Amino acid sequence: MAETLPFQRLPLGEAYASNTVNATVFRVNALTTRGGTQYATWYAPGGAVVVASRPVEGYRWDLHEIKDAVGNVKDAHNGVVVGVSSDGHLHLAYDHHANPLRYRVTTNPGDIRSFGPVRAMTRRTESRVTYPQFIDAPDGTLLFFYRDGHSGAGRLCLNRYDPEQRGTWEALHHPLIDGADECNPYGWRPAFGPDGSLHVAWCWRDTSDARTNHDICYARSDDGGRTWKRGDGTPQPLPITPANADVADPVPTGSNLLNQCGATVDAQGHPHLAHYHSDASGVPQYVHLWHDGSKWERHFVSKRSHAFNLGGTGTLKIPMSRPEIAAQANGDLWVITRDNEAGGDRIRLYRGRLADRYRTWTPYDVAVGTDLGEWEPTYDVARLRQSGVLSMFVLPCRQGDHETVTDFGPQEAAVLEVRLPK
Repeated sequence: MAETLPFQRLPLGEAYASNTVNATVFRVNALTTRGGTQYATWYAPGGAVVVASRPVEGYRWDLHEIKDAVGNVKDAHNGVVVGVSSDGHLHLAYDHHANPLRYRVTTNPGDIRSFGPVRAMTRRTESRVTYPQFIDAPDGTLLFFYRDGHSGAGRLCLNRYDPEQRGTWEALHHPLIDGADECNPYGWRPAFGPDGSLHVAWCWRDTSDARTNHDICYARSDDGGRTWKRGDGTPQPLPITPANADVADPVPTGSNLLNQCGATVDAQGHPHLAHYHSDASGVPQYVHLWHDGSKWERHFVSKRSHAFNLGGTGTLKIPMSRPEIAAQANGDLWVITRDNEAGGDRIRLYRGRLADRYRTWTPYDVAVGTDLGEWEPTYDVARLRQSGVLSMFVLPCRQGDHETVTDFGPQEAAVLEVRLPK
């Protein structure tokens, strides 16, 4: 029986909910905090981008709908993400599925009403963008990851924002990880450690079919993404390819491994990954994979009993979300999920303790009181790091198989905040 955790609900406003475009796990960031202000972004029911802000100690949101920033919300890949750089400017990327970069930045720091027009970042490799992600380092550095290409033949690119050079972006690696037109990397959320180390994990996909996902790989950088190392600390040649990648877990094709899941780094600098794939009996289970400083260890987190098989192209209707993972200052971990087997009206958390090296996982529930449909978790990494609060973007939504749009109407998006027990 799972213990129920209390939470605070902060309503945001109505959002498009006929698919998961506002609620995919790879929407980094849906929420982010800097300088005492939390920012959120999503698509309104008509497809226009909304950006909101609030003082982290306040309850009321200031909302701004950008009328001329409209996304193709019928494609669940095309999420909108926001980042905040150390100079206070907000950065927005939206409406991408192998199409030209749509990027905007504010003219006034912290001002959600001052977004300028669509502009280039580096003017390199910006014609076939998918999965944009803003990642902020503890020292204030802002990075931008995205895929160039398409499913089965793509590359992961990396840019760095330089506030000292009048807000320019540097193309650090185009590409960082290269499928060499034979496959493509699907990245887990990149994660910074408290020491500034940057950790990246991914799987390869051979075709557009999700059944061909395989091999979880890993690399880390100690200089903000310029040079890279393997798990054993030896240099990682660039670009990283299927031939030279460091395989953390050789998961074979056909294992129900779904791409693009969660990652975090603990206070000791150890990387932790969360995803799911089938156990020995063929039932998909949530999995924790971590490097203890000398080797990778894998533990099954859940004890699910219902089997299903992933397959086909496009966004799928799946009975369990892809997971996120969060690290507390005391070394404990929380895997964040939505699983129909646990109940569609709750967020299921699993807690792993450092004291037993994460071998045992205890379930907890956040009982939201409404069916979340196919929602997937995203949370505010900076807010957790600064105050220990798990702050999640939550939206009930429905997704049909193979990019099908449902007739589910607009729903109220909200931020749910949980103060995790120590």
